[in-house]
Amino acid sequence: MFRCSIRLYKEKIRQNLQMENKTRKYFKYAIGEIVLVVIGILIALSINNWNENRKLRNQEFKILTEIRSNLETTLEIFESDTLFNLKTIQQFNKIKRYIIEDLPYNKELDSAFGYLQNWASPYPILTAYKTLQLKGLDIISNENLRTDISDLYEYEYNLLSMDYDKSEWEIMQAVVYPFVSKHVRIFKENSKRRAKPNDFESLKENDEFLNILEMIISNRESGLINYRSIMKSIKKLIDNIDADISS
Repeated sequence: MFRCSIRLYKEKIRQNLQMENKTRKYFKYAIGEIVLVVIGILIALSINNWNENRKLRNQEFKILTEIRSNLETTLEIFESDTLFNLKTIQQFNKIKRYIIEDLPYNKELDSAFGYLQNWASPYPILTAYKTLQLKGLDIISNENLRTDISDLYEYEYNLLSMDYDKSEWEIMQAVVYPFVSKHVRIFKENSKRRAKPNDFESLKENDEFLNILEMIISNRESGLINYRSIMKSIKKLIDNIDADISS
């Protein structure tokens, strides 16, 4: 009887050990499964993040490439603008010389007077920057480059437009157009705009006209300074974009 009890006790202990062993194995298996699931999730998140970053970088590359193209086109436009505005200044100085030296009217002044109401307004290409604004400027990962782009488009372009070009419009509207309509006859010759004063000799004695010329020349020279400064910024930004793309 006693020996039977011992055997039953040992058998119970053996069964308990087997159960504990099975439980341990189950927990190990369960923990292993959990670890594998967590690792899988982390890998999936990592791949997803990598794909998202790759998409963002592709978008950034495309935007920067488009901005660079716009900047090159704008630079060509501004170079043409400065050449035209410089030519108008030269023409107005020619009129001044005739007045100051009291020279008789010459037909070459027809083209000079034809420029009185003309100047080149700044029209930068903004297509790519508007796209960047829609996507968000943060897509540009290089903080310095992002700041340079924003400064050019939001400040320097506006300075040229609101400061220089606006003053040209104001001078034309308030002073030049009214004066020209009274004292200058405008005509076309071989599709070119030309003009001739109604009475050049009396115009030479008109201090108001000389003041108008000085006003236009002074404002346009200031505009050329602004143009050249912004063109320098554009060239620098193109170089910075190139460096960022290549890196």
